[in-house]
Amino acid sequence: MTLRRGVRSAVGPPAAGLLLLVPFLMTGCGLLFQDPEAGSAPVPAAERSAQPSAERPGAEPADPPIDTTRSGSLRQSEISMYLRRGDLQLRVTPLAGDIIRTTAPDTHERLEALASGHQAIFQDQMGATAAFQLFLVAVHSESVETAFEPEDLNMVSRGLRYRPLAIRPVTPRWSRHRVAPRETLMAIYAFPAELDLESGGLEVEYREVRDRSWERIFPRIQVERGRSGG
Repeated sequence: MTLRRGVRSAVGPPAAGLLLLVPFLMTGCGLLFQDPEAGSAPVPAAERSAQPSAERPGAEPADPPIDTTRSGSLRQSEISMYLRRGDLQLRVTPLAGDIIRTTAPDTHERLEALASGHQAIFQDQMGATAAFQLFLVAVHSESVETAFEPEDLNMVSRGLRYRPLAIRPVTPRWSRHRVAPRETLMAIYAFPAELDLESGGLEVEYREVRDRSWERIFPRIQVERGRSGG
């Protein structure tokens, strides 16, 4: 697991011509970015098998069991942000309980297992009692081997840039920092608890590429909360 210091910094203006806005729906992304509930591809085994959660004295309780009578209907793709830099494709999915509760039951169960297991591990490793803001980050390349730098993925909110406090691989080859053609690598990122997902102004950036699709995603989540009573 990678641990980092230097949590946040003020965001300066991007260099001219370097800011790329990535559409929410990407084309040519391969099987990674198609939802399993749409019948396109099975969920990767590493994503299905979450680390077991562990209760610790003083730790915040895990989210309650899923109430299927108030479940959502959104797909993972509908709550995720996407970036593309050359051949490298990235999908960033928030794992906050009140966000993933708006997804369909199977998706909710899968993401909740990942969130609860890794939340406990991060808290134990860093001696923290407050819950972190967790994200499932997947990287993919369709046709060529591509290098990536995990710590170059940051979040921007309210004029501040948040760097990951810790990164925990879900797939074993993540530590190579290279993704092979048609390969999918995944990791869980822990960001500070104060990172705001509720304002609609969240942005995700990888090097010079920034995605602002959360301003469209968050209203969809709010509508689903009202519909499902969540």
